[in-house]
Amino acid sequence: MSYENDNLGQTQPSDDKPAASSGLPKFQASADANRTVEVPSIALVAAYLRMWRLFTNFRIRSTRGEYWKAYLGNAVVGIIFLIALILLHNLVVIAIYFLYSLALITPSLAITIRRLHDTDHSGGWVFIGLVPLVGAIVLLVFMVQRSTPGNNRYGPPVTSLP
Repeated sequence: MSYENDNLGQTQPSDDKPAASSGLPKFQASADANRTVEVPSIALVAAYLRMWRLFTNFRIRSTRGEYWKAYLGNAVVGIIFLIALILLHNLVVIAIYFLYSLALITPSLAITIRRLHDTDHSGGWVFIGLVPLVGAIVLLVFMVQRSTPGNNRYGPPVTSLP
């Protein structure tokens, strides 16, 4: 048995067979060592745009890579606003960033709930984030967990991403 990297650089067991014809990375599910799950990869910009496009969809699943790349996209936009504020010292930049932050509430909530669904947790777990420190740690643990292999109560796994 050899090992290969998943899309986040973590080493996972491999059975030396190439991935399915889709070319997607795969990993062994810990619950069933013989079951292989393909996890689609998504580019940073595509994940960020998908978060905005699916901002009202709280029912499906989102992969770990999709969630973290959308999160990184939000951080990049925040840094751009910070640089603009430092360079321009302008209240208009603050107002635009404030409006952007308000608009970001629903898409961020939606992708977090979809990520919870992908790990087979109820979307209600998002409220644990309101508990100082402990809530953030619990949510972080849920967000870094692997996707549930196969179907779960929130539907089939994500098999393709734009």
